[in-house]
Amino acid sequence: MAVSADRRRRRRLFFLSLMLLAWIAMIAFRLFDMQVLRYTAFMAKVKAQTSRVEDLHSKRGTITDRNGEVLAISLQSKSAFISNKDSQLSLGVLKEFCLRVPLSGAQKANVARRIRRGEKFIWVKRKLTDDEYAKVEPLARSAAMAGALDFLDEYRRVYPQKNIASHILGGVGIDEQALGGIETSLDGEIQGRGGRLKVLIDARRKIFEVKYLEQPVPGRDIHLSIDAALQFLVERELAAAVERHRASGGAVIVMESRSGQVLAMASYPDYFPERIWKIPPAVLKNKAISFLYDPGSTFKIVLAASALENGAYHPRETFDCHNGVYFLFDRQITDVHPFDRLRFDDVIIQSSNIGAAQIGQRLGGDKYYRTIRAFGFGCRTGIRLPAEENGIVHPPGKWSGVSLAFLSFGYEIAVTPLQMAAAFNVPAAGGFLVRPEILRDAPAGGLRKRVMSAPSQRRLTRILTAVVDRGTGKKAAIGGLAIAGKTGTAQKIKTGRYAASHIASFGGFFPAQDPQVTIFVMIDEPQGLYFGGDVAAPLFRAIAERLMPYLRLFPELPAQNKIFL
Repeated sequence: MAVSADRRRRRRLFFLSLMLLAWIAMIAFRLFDMQVLRYTAFMAKVKAQTSRVEDLHSKRGTITDRNGEVLAISLQSKSAFISNKDSQLSLGVLKEFCLRVPLSGAQKANVARRIRRGEKFIWVKRKLTDDEYAKVEPLARSAAMAGALDFLDEYRRVYPQKNIASHILGGVGIDEQALGGIETSLDGEIQGRGGRLKVLIDARRKIFEVKYLEQPVPGRDIHLSIDAALQFLVERELAAAVERHRASGGAVIVMESRSGQVLAMASYPDYFPERIWKIPPAVLKNKAISFLYDPGSTFKIVLAASALENGAYHPRETFDCHNGVYFLFDRQITDVHPFDRLRFDDVIIQSSNIGAAQIGQRLGGDKYYRTIRAFGFGCRTGIRLPAEENGIVHPPGKWSGVSLAFLSFGYEIAVTPLQMAAAFNVPAAGGFLVRPEILRDAPAGGLRKRVMSAPSQRRLTRILTAVVDRGTGKKAAIGGLAIAGKTGTAQKIKTGRYAASHIASFGGFFPAQDPQVTIFVMIDEPQGLYFGGDVAAPLFRAIAERLMPYLRLFPELPAQNKIFL
């Protein structure tokens, strides 16, 4: 019996020892698994539970006008976040926050959902205004909510001039992502380099430290060529004209004739850049560079330039204008005012489509096409703004039997207002095509290419001056100031056909013999009066009158009104 009992004790001891060894082996394997086999995964999990890395945006560069007036600037602001250690407390903080600074239904629901999900670091609202911060900052100091609500410094993009130059500037989103305009085209320079922030969480799931891993690097400041005061005046005049003619929109470009620098570029309707993400795409479109249309009779300056360069007329020759109605194959060409015969100059001055068609046929498709391309049509001007259109120019091989005639008065081609401004600037710049420039510090003169000889340029300037003196552009005239320009009225294409909607335009420069400024005006779908001479020419005059004091231009008084001392 004693032997049997002793054997049972040894057996029990053996099994206990075996179980102990197995338990030790399991612990050892578990430690090996955690510390060797799955060390990386477990450490990542621990770090995720005790810390979080947040990306921080850099301070975007300031955008100013040519005189240093601030158009866009990033100001330091507070962003509110919840340190979610107690979901009920956090939901209470959210409720109190929304009583002081309202959130949208979707924003509030998203924050509440993240609180209930147990996330520890939750943005409530980023980039608070000073007024919003003053309202919610006391919550962070209250005893009942201590440690649950806190703030981090970020930068908020501000546009002090409100809607001024909105289509040039564009805007940014909540994460500083560029959303149009110069903010997009020069984003690589403006945005700088972002930083990184580490948020440390203790065992009680409370944020106890916030430290920078990498400091943000601010972006480069940008100086635009526009003048904020002139931009304001141009936008005001454009808006008034659009409203007066019950039009759907419009665009105006004002350029320095010699340098090509853009002093003002307006597109209407406009918007507030700080709310860019809420703006409909149609309003965001910069009509000056993205609106394609048939230019109509303003394009006759290209025809005239080509004819002058290629000698496609005789000085004493007249063109039969068929008293206002002319048939080419099965197509009818008409003039607003019937003429019998007109000389070359008067075809342009009186804007005869029939005369233009005959000049074009005399010139020939190949020569005319080369001039069209030389004037920059069919490709972007290269201005440093996004979404610029190329336009549409078909080569002669794709023309129909009537294409040359219709191209002669601005149909069967699609252009942008900026391309037309650059074309009108050719005679103003002494026969050179100058690339429009939106940056103040760009090299003077921009990209220049001679496309007209000096004699042809001078002759075209005289013709365009006569357009304003005695032709279709009389409503652009300013007494005592020589203005060169051309009117245009074109039907719009809708659903593939020309419709009863029109585009009125006028381009010109002044002073005619010593050009300083080139202006192009386009009004889309004016109601009632729709001719370029009635709608666009008066707007050109209104803008030119506002520009005269800026340029220190004073009209010459008639001799009978002069005062002699």
